[in-house]
Amino acid sequence: MAHEAATAKLCRGCWEQMHVPIVLRGPLAAPYRLFGVRPSRMNPNICTVCEKMFELVMRRRAIEIEATILFADIRGYTTLTQAMDATALSRLLNFFYDECATAIWLHDGLLNKAIGDSVLAIFNFPLRHADHTARALAAARDIQARCHEHCRRELAGYGLDMSELGVGVGIDRGTTTFGEFGTTHTDLTAVGQVVNRASRLQSVAGPGEILLSETAWRTLASADPPPERREVMLKGYEAPQIAYAC
Repeated sequence: MAHEAATAKLCRGCWEQMHVPIVLRGPLAAPYRLFGVRPSRMNPNICTVCEKMFELVMRRRAIEIEATILFADIRGYTTLTQAMDATALSRLLNFFYDECATAIWLHDGLLNKAIGDSVLAIFNFPLRHADHTARALAAARDIQARCHEHCRRELAGYGLDMSELGVGVGIDRGTTTFGEFGTTHTDLTAVGQVVNRASRLQSVAGPGEILLSETAWRTLASADPPPERREVMLKGYEAPQIAYAC
């Protein structure tokens, strides 16, 4: 489950960015709690301070970052809402959120949002890695592996077409804007074309499929076996987009 990934006692973001030892867990964390410093809900191995270090240090509400964006979504969710009772559906969503969180945190990503039957993750902020796209792909494959057998067991008795059920994932990479948006209601998130394209790729990914943008795929060193290259029509794009299915 998700809490298994929360093992760091020091905030890795603060330590790697500033070499400041912020204690997250144990008795030594108590003084930090008094000042509102707690483990981040987006990744428990960083703290609520380094989530917004750009605002505290640079006095800016948003910054541009090079990042990989991952969207994952339950395929056939509308069908599931009609076939399952509320308790069973809640149990399935809880499992999905927990397993996505575990996979994302294990590869140093932020689970930025969980909305309905989908999640949004950001890689390369605040924990920086040159191979952040490879980490996003590894997290996506981990999500697929974690969800595949469990979902089939959970849904076996409902008489559903299992070929239409599963998790679809979209991944894109590039420069995006991360920060706090809104005034009366603020939202700490990433916005921009990279986020939008990853979301659109996820929307056309089949059950059990991961679709990477051409930009994301080109940053990966190699693949064995090579993925399927295809042209996909994405909402909001006039021309077909190149995607690679893993």
